[in-house]
Amino acid sequence: MKYKVLVAVVFFLISAQCFVFAQEDVKAKHEAYYLCINTMEKEPPKAYQFCSEYLKKYPNDDARLVEFARKWLVSYEKISRYLNSTEPFFAAELGQTWAVYLPDLEKRIPIVSDKDDSHKIEIVRNFNSPSEDKLLSKAEAVYRNPQELSKELNGGWRYLSERDNLPEGEPKWWAGYSDTILSAEIVTTGAVLYYFNISKKLQKNPKLNDPGFTFSRTELKYDSSIKKFDKFERSGKVFNNVYVADLNLTWAQVCGGLCGHGFTRNKVVVLGEKGNILEMFLDAPVNRSSWVS
Repeated sequence: MKYKVLVAVVFFLISAQCFVFAQEDVKAKHEAYYLCINTMEKEPPKAYQFCSEYLKKYPNDDARLVEFARKWLVSYEKISRYLNSTEPFFAAELGQTWAVYLPDLEKRIPIVSDKDDSHKIEIVRNFNSPSEDKLLSKAEAVYRNPQELSKELNGGWRYLSERDNLPEGEPKWWAGYSDTILSAEIVTTGAVLYYFNISKKLQKNPKLNDPGFTFSRTELKYDSSIKKFDKFERSGKVFNNVYVADLNLTWAQVCGGLCGHGFTRNKVVVLGEKGNILEMFLDAPVNRSSWVS
């Protein structure tokens, strides 16, 4: 009898201890998970460490929680690879919203008038002197500040986790893909050359990839100019003795009756007399719309 009682007591103690351990394990899982998700948007580098530790310690936790953390890690790795492929090439000349991408200063946008093909190209750059040409090239090399870009990309990680890898080495002038072709959100050297190179390829073969979409028609228009102003006003700001570059990019693609996409984008850059960037404006109404068929 005493033996049975002793066994029962021991069993009870062991069960109670296991219950305590189980409670502690559940608590530890929850703490690890919330440490992961609560830092995702506030401090992504720390979140990467916390989420990695959570998945390593608790790979068999609730499947929904594990998948959520895993998707975030995948997206963060994509974003980090992308930013590391471009950010080192931005100039020290940084504004609150803009930055100069150094490799673009070495590139040239060709002047082209090719209107007779199914894949039309019309590129015009207006300037009055070699010095103005150089200033216009610098304006074309102005992108959004990569530091602000990091916040934006990490904020949109859910969307990016479901997409293919980001276009590494290509500074972010793009907003995403439409029928395998990137769609622009800002006019830059990289954007113009991207659509120029695609147009030249399509003139030889209307199918970019195999398998892929066949583009029966595309149209690229790029019109840029730079002018000297004694006084220039825009969006409540006033500038004296400046150069103003006005850049306009239009693209259209058709790959079937209900397969098409297009847009117009505008960027205005204000430069000082010595060529320093003073401001970038992306406030034109055309920047907020595009068409899809």
